[in-house]
Amino acid sequence: TDMLLRQMKTCDKLKRYRRGSGLTQHELAEKAGVSQSAVAMIEAGRRPDPHPRTLAKLAEALGITAMDLLDDPGDPSTDSTPA
Repeated sequence: TDMLLRQMKTCDKLKRYRRGSGLTQHELAEKAGVSQSAVAMIEAGRRPDPHPRTLAKLAEALGITAMDLLDDPGDPSTDSTPA
């Protein structure tokens, strides 16, 4: 699962961590002190670059770091693009 999570986008990671915590969007929003619409928009990919403070609040509410939620650029050691 670590490899899978490393290749996911923020929207997918947030949804996976939230569901893994057994929280609804509304519950996560309340716990993090952000709006439910912000959570929904991030998860839907309609807010591709969420504010760092928002990500930090969501991460803290989920017991993870904000880095855990960021898009991954990909592991250069497994990148098949020629140099």
